[in-house]
Amino acid sequence: MSEWPPLLSITMKNKFLFELGLEEVPADMIEPAAGQLRKAVEALFEENQLTTEALDIYAAPRRLAFLATGLPDRQPSREELLLGPPVSVAFRDGAPAPAAHGFAKKMQVTVDQLSVVKTEKGEYVALKRTLEGRETPDILAAALPGIIASINWPKNMYWQESRFRFVRPIRWLVALWNKDTAPVKFEGLTAGAATRGHRFLGHSEVLLKSAGEYLERLRENYVLADVAERRTKISRELERETPQALKVISDPYLQHLVCYLNEYPAVLRGSFNSEFLAIPQEVLITVMRHHQKYFAVADENGALQPHFLTVLNTSGDPEGKIRKGHEKVLRARLEDAAFFWSTDLKTPLRDRLPLLDHVLFQEKLGSYRVKTERVCRLCAVLSPDKDLETAASLLKCDLTSDMVRELSELQGVMGGLYAREEKYPESVWRAVYEQYKPNSLEDASPSTPTGALLALADKLDTVVGCFAAGIVPTGSSDPFALRRHAQGLVKILFDHRLDQYSLPGLVEAARSILRDQLAVPDRVVVDVLAFILLRVRFIFQEQGVPFDVLNAVFAPTVAPIRVYQTWQKAQALMQMRGQADFEALAVAFKRVKNILAKQKIVLAAVSEADLEDPAEAELYRTFREIQPTVSAAAQAGDYLTALRKIATLRGSVDRLFDAVMVMAEDARLRNNRLRLLFEISDMFLKIADISEIQESGD
Repeated sequence: MSEWPPLLSITMKNKFLFELGLEEVPADMIEPAAGQLRKAVEALFEENQLTTEALDIYAAPRRLAFLATGLPDRQPSREELLLGPPVSVAFRDGAPAPAAHGFAKKMQVTVDQLSVVKTEKGEYVALKRTLEGRETPDILAAALPGIIASINWPKNMYWQESRFRFVRPIRWLVALWNKDTAPVKFEGLTAGAATRGHRFLGHSEVLLKSAGEYLERLRENYVLADVAERRTKISRELERETPQALKVISDPYLQHLVCYLNEYPAVLRGSFNSEFLAIPQEVLITVMRHHQKYFAVADENGALQPHFLTVLNTSGDPEGKIRKGHEKVLRARLEDAAFFWSTDLKTPLRDRLPLLDHVLFQEKLGSYRVKTERVCRLCAVLSPDKDLETAASLLKCDLTSDMVRELSELQGVMGGLYAREEKYPESVWRAVYEQYKPNSLEDASPSTPTGALLALADKLDTVVGCFAAGIVPTGSSDPFALRRHAQGLVKILFDHRLDQYSLPGLVEAARSILRDQLAVPDRVVVDVLAFILLRVRFIFQEQGVPFDVLNAVFAPTVAPIRVYQTWQKAQALMQMRGQADFEALAVAFKRVKNILAKQKIVLAAVSEADLEDPAEAELYRTFREIQPTVSAAAQAGDYLTALRKIATLRGSVDRLFDAVMVMAEDARLRNNRLRLLFEISDMFLKIADISEIQESGD
């Protein structure tokens, strides 16, 4: 069956509103669900050839909705062509055969309504017919139950006798085609024109007269369904409620979270006793953020002040009762934090090391004390720095502290703060403090050389150890966050330009230490390297490095990967990539590569006496002239100069292939020419496999 272009499209501008009303949905699940809803509705419109001027998605704790504007009354009508049997079968001596009658009966038409069409396979009997478009409300009503059921939630619950599973119970449905209710039914609910306002401030039933008044009627009932409107209100009120000359400490995640926690957000300001400012700022901010979802306030120098801002799902607090309640709760939290801080300081970090025997890292990889010992050994391989050795021994000691048990997101940070209180050198306490950095590509790497090596060793041990223990990330599971660890170690190598360490060398160092504990076969090393290289490629790709350049610098035949060095090679290749001589040389190098791939080269020096043809003698002479410059430039990291020198070989290489048969019958000449090509290839491959470079326009 093949479809013909639309014949008719009715373009009246209609509005369709659909709202799914729920019990409160967890805040972090709302935005992904809204994205799924948008994709599903867009796919529905595209599949049914329904054009629209705008599709707005609305998402709040108790509702998911969309409003489509500019929809046609119905689908466009279209013609379709249905092929039947070949003419040779359908007709005999010009008269319809049983095959023609059978096709006509199947299509519920008479034989004289059939036609003959020519196709690539010959002439066929066919039926052309016009399909009237379905009415848009009918299409939507039929599809919406499937769209609702298709939304994928991280966690679901049973809430109906039908055993249907959904994130929260569905309490109401709204489906309006302009002013009329659309016939949508789902799990025992029938859509109507009544939505619901704010659970406490609005009406329990808000009747909509038309789809277009949805936002306004909800606004009257203390619901801001539009995410952007809630976000703007929060930002404006945070600024308004911040005391003069102070500022809210930026927290994009918290601002995003409170936007989805509230349907009618209002910002309230509170305060706490300034005596709590003696607690480290990191602890105060985490207590307010983690437990209470409060924004912290600081002065222009970044020093924390005894104020907080919270976002409530209410219209205000004129009598101050809500504020007093929040201040009371926060005081209790801060008293706990002050107690943990003073109690933890009574036990020095080094005395906590034996306690790590009772904190499991992973069953096959042992306790955190065992992990600490591995990291210490790995740090000793990386550097003889005594501060690094000290920092490594303290690395995980804060895991046994009361503060970290209560506020796990402060692990590492608390170790650094406790080490600072114990008067360890800054290079030590800061390395411990920053051990988990970077958490993302946007996050900064550890700020000191000691911290960089400590974090590198910790992440490397985790990645190699987990692979050795059979814990490999899948598309849906990465319980030890190995992707983040691998990405972090790559970023550290890049940001700190640690090119004294190759990736294979690092992985092998971690493997040799792990071997004292469990078997680490060669396959694990290969898999770990491939895993880390994927992260390197991803980072480079995100920075705009083209695929052919990536393939060139990451080719298996190129020298072992050193992250920043490889980045420099990629940048140089990108500058040379569009130059005619270099692209032609890349094409020629493909020939060199193909020839060498099929031969076994007996390693020996090129014999100048056996260079009988002037073209091969010229190539060898030019190669010997540029080789020292190329080698010195590459050694200094000046890969652009090296590649420019290599590009001067283009003419000599072309003349060689024009004048000389490399695979000569004389074995002496053939082997000498292969050695010449091998030496040239070896010089190239110290930088990149330039045969991977595509010509401009490819």
